[in-house]
Amino acid sequence: MRVLRLALAAAAAATTFGAVATATPAAAAPVIQPGSSLEFGSSFCTANWVYNGADGSTYLGSARHCTTGVGQQVDLATSSLGTPIQRIGQVAYTSAALDFLLIRVDPAVVPQVSAALAGHPNIPTGVSTTSTAAIGDVVQYSGHGVGFHLTTPTQQQRVGILGFNDGTQHYSYGAVTPGDSGGPVADVTDGNKALGIVDTVGVAVAGLLPQVGEGGVSLQALLADAGAHGFSITLRTV
Repeated sequence: MRVLRLALAAAAAATTFGAVATATPAAAAPVIQPGSSLEFGSSFCTANWVYNGADGSTYLGSARHCTTGVGQQVDLATSSLGTPIQRIGQVAYTSAALDFLLIRVDPAVVPQVSAALAGHPNIPTGVSTTSTAAIGDVVQYSGHGVGFHLTTPTQQQRVGILGFNDGTQHYSYGAVTPGDSGGPVADVTDGNKALGIVDTVGVAVAGLLPQVGEGGVSLQALLADAGAHGFSITLRTV
């Protein structure tokens, strides 16, 4: 689920008298990568994987339900319920069949893009498929789900267990909340490969035990769907 902006904070200006102005070093440009927080107008989601386009473009993924449609501007954000940092591109494609979208990254910010999962420089090494992944595999999340967005460890160090994957959709058991939508799911057991993206979060009861987790598009299907609609892309690996 996406997170809607609840309020805008008022900015206050302060004036200091008698202070001597000193030069300060320019801040480093922020990294744009899987697990980054994104703002789509009034909603917040998480970026999944980086894709190389056959057209020479760099693409970044998220969930279709995060956007109002093709052409919408997308900004890098400080976090869920945070503030925009900079424009990174605009929505280039939304799938009609699957809950994912592609953002065409602006050429000016392409140098800021990293394929590495936030907090995990060795992910992704490739695409996890039904032939290589297995039920019970450990999966890695990295995103800005509300509550988990408050600290770097809770953003980047959550893991789950793969419960289902048919190559089109997957489900995993783990701690995921609204704001994680669109974010990456990696299969650690399958060699640190990209498995899919987060689309839904929820709680279910199996027997007497509550279960929490996420469901979403598997990367196999995402790549095939994009290719069938004129967006020939491949996963950018580390």
